Amino acid sequence: MRRRLGPVAAALAIIAVLAFACGSSLAYFTGPGSGSAAAAVSSLSGPVITNAEPAAGGTVSLAWEGVTAPGTPSVNYFVTRDGGNPGGNCAAPAVPTAATTCVDKEVPPGTHTYVVTAVWRTWRAASAPRTATVTVGAPARLAISASTTTPVAGAAANLTITAQDSAGNTATTYTGSKSLTFSGASASLGGNAPTVTNSSGAATAFGAATSISFTAGVATVSGANNGVMRLYRAGAATIAATDGSLSTPSPLAVTVAPSALSKFALAPETTTPVAGAADPLTLTAQDVYGNTVTSHQGSKSLTFSGGVTSGAGNVATVSDSSGKAVAFGTATTIAFTAGVASVSAGANGSMRLYKAGAQSIAVAEGAITSSAVTVTPVAAAASKFTLSGSTTTLVAGAGVNLTITAQDAYANTATAYTGAKTLTFSGANTSPGGNAPTVVDASGVPVPLGTGTPITFTSGIATVSSAKNGVLVPTKAEIVALAATDGTVSSSAPLAITVSPAAASKLAFVGLTASAGTVSSPCFTTCTVTALGKSGVVEAKIAAVDTYGNTVSNIGTGHAIAVTATVGTVLNGAQTFPATGVAQSPLKFTFTAPATGSYSGTLKAATSLGTVYTTATATVTK
Repeated sequence: MRRRLGPVAAALAIIAVLAFACGSSLAYFTGPGSGSAAAAVSSLSGPVITNAEPAAGGTVSLAWEGVTAPGTPSVNYFVTRDGGNPGGNCAAPAVPTAATTCVDKEVPPGTHTYVVTAVWRTWRAASAPRTATVTVGAPARLAISASTTTPVAGAAANLTITAQDSAGNTATTYTGSKSLTFSGASASLGGNAPTVTNSSGAATAFGAATSISFTAGVATVSGANNGVMRLYRAGAATIAATDGSLSTPSPLAVTVAPSALSKFALAPETTTPVAGAADPLTLTAQDVYGNTVTSHQGSKSLTFSGGVTSGAGNVATVSDSSGKAVAFGTATTIAFTAGVASVSAGANGSMRLYKAGAQSIAVAEGAITSSAVTVTPVAAAASKFTLSGSTTTLVAGAGVNLTITAQDAYANTATAYTGAKTLTFSGANTSPGGNAPTVVDASGVPVPLGTGTPITFTSGIATVSSAKNGVLVPTKAEIVALAATDGTVSSSAPLAITVSPAAASKLAFVGLTASAGTVSSPCFTTCTVTALGKSGVVEAKIAAVDTYGNTVSNIGTGHAIAVTATVGTVLNGAQTFPATGVAQSPLKFTFTAPATGSYSGTLKAATSLGTVYTTATATVTK
């Protein structure tokens, strides 16, 4: 059975509806007991916002009147900004507090609506909305401008750095000393780092913390302090700064121009060219920081230095803009385009160095010079030999230690000519005694001239070691014109060696002739004459000779010989050698064979006075 509401209950219901509509919450309490009774009713009123004061930097200070709680516990409050969570120390809906004041922070510029809501148990009562207009928000970014955006390399550009809120307004609360780090520019080719002066005037490299002083959101240069930028690398740069929180979303675009011409950069295509080969040069006009000076344009008169003349007299050259080879040390016309000169079809800077070894190459245009570049040409292929000897005067049978050098066309040692080679020597003759001249090969074996001789080269040079690998032993007294060839490479000029006779050691027939029959060959210290016939005649002079048959000279006084025969007769058989000049009998001896009968005899030339020399003998038969 439904119980009808009494008049009091109906009245309470109406009051509850009205309270809800008016921002208050009502409470209805019941208690145990019999019969009917009235309970106390309480309400929760919405707070009244008494202050919503905006300030520069994006803060709003809020205050509101507290609300009496219907009971325990006490009332808490939360704040909303534009229907969302506030910042600063204002309580959010999820965590209401008992505070009746707060400061909302990081409020963007514009008009914002605040509502404070009272919370008691499960009841809530909201305040009437209150608006606040923020004209300057919190610092959100940095903006950079400069006194010039087209500075010359190394010149000053004064920066103005402005802290801005999200709407682009100057964030005037950003003030005092700030630590900024700049970026967006590179070091020059010469290693000069971009810098900005700090608040005390010290130039600080990009990428390093830089103290900059702000006043009401703006940092400006004072004297040489607080933002003087110097960039050293020519070209485009985008300058930005950050304090770790604020950055520069729109960097400052700067285009750096090179400064005045200060030097040249010289770059060969290779620093180890082959001697005599073209080595194209690239020349770059640069400012003091290594930037290309693009205004250096057209024909310029340069002078190159450092090239060394080769041993063959070849002078270092560089081609001019017309392709003509111009000697180092002579004015050379070179064409530049936008600060750079490069070789085209062999003209305009093709360098040729002929001397092997390190050379310091540089170039100058008046007082403007380059740093020296070390270029080390290497020898070209071997094209000739040069010969030298430990002596150029010796006696027959003695040794000459040869040095054989393989050279290129420019007289550089051809260091690539190395290892075992087979050379053929010439220019020395067989001695009168039939002894062939020799060269001792790499293994120590004497090899007659005219025969392939193994010789070992090291880096283009063959030298004697332990009496091996190039000891020449001439045997004939003469002026030797020694030459060598490997079949492709030959000596460019013969080595002249004067060979004198060794000491006299034996006697020999000189110019022996027979009136009939045959004379053996050789016929020197021993001879054979056959079919001489009846009364045949043999004539010859006698000489004192060395081991190899070379006639000696200037043997002094007291030397005589006697020619004897076992058959027939000898005329002028006893003679004396002259003290000076060639040691040879003044007259021919004459041997006459028997007129009748068969015969076989021996002629002997022997010492009769003075130094005893080995006897010369000749056998004669009918």
